[in-house]
Amino acid sequence: MRRASPPARRGGRGMMHMREKKPLQCLVLKKLRKLKKIVPGCRDVGLEALLRRTADYISFLELKVIVLKRIFDIHGV
Repeated sequence: MRRASPPARRGGRGMMHMREKKPLQCLVLKKLRKLKKIVPGCRDVGLEALLRRTADYISFLELKVIVLKRIFDIHGV
């Protein structure tokens, strides 16, 4: 008996076309693409690296705000 072949994949790396995904999945993928554009050095990284670098970048920005506040307090611009 012959086995049925698996359904054909679209989009090169096994990713389904946007119209075939659930609306929530489409929204999440769209937001992840935006996040990759915002966080420096994340254009070509996977999800795990993107989330780790995003957390690091948020920490960096928070530290930058603290430093700028202290500079403002000292020099009073």
